[in-house]
Amino acid sequence: MSDLKLALLGALKQKGIPEPVAAPAAAAAAPVGLAALPDPLQSEWVAAMRAQRVEIPAGATIGQLTSRSDVHAKELKGAGRARDAAALTQLKEQFLRERERRAWEMVKERFFALELNEKAYRALKQEGADPVKVLARLTSKKAEELRGMGAARVREVLLG
Repeated sequence: MSDLKLALLGALKQKGIPEPVAAPAAAAAAPVGLAALPDPLQSEWVAAMRAQRVEIPAGATIGQLTSRSDVHAKELKGAGRARDAAALTQLKEQFLRERERRAWEMVKERFFALELNEKAYRALKQEGADPVKVLARLTSKKAEELRGMGAARVREVLLG
C-alpha cells in the first residue's frame, strides 16, 4: 500500500503538482469543550495564593479554590492586610469573569456548529445559566440530538 502511495506521489511531482500538505498538528490537537477553558491552577490568582502560602490540593476544583481564596482574604482582612485581601479578591474575580466569558464564546460557537436557534442561546444567557454546565452538555455525545430542535426545547434540555 505504501509503495502505491509513493508511486502516486512521485508521478504527481513529475507533473508539477505540489505534494498534499497535512493539516497542522496544533490545529488537530486544539482542546475542545471544557479542556479549552483557562486552567485555574495556572492562573495569576492561584499563583498569588501559593505565594501567600495557601495550601492548594493537586486537583482542586473551582469551588475549592474559590472557598480557600475567600477564607484567606477574610483572614488577611482580619490581620489588617486589607489591600492584600482586596488584591486577591480582584484576581479571583478577574479569573472567574474571563473563564465565564470564554465559556460563553465556546457555547455560542457550539450553538452555531449544531445549527441551533440563536433565540435559545440568548435566552440561556439572559436566564443566567452556568455557561460551563451548558458547554459540558453541548459537548457531550447527546448534543447531536439537539440539532433541529426548537428554542424552548433546547433551553429545557440544556437547563434540565
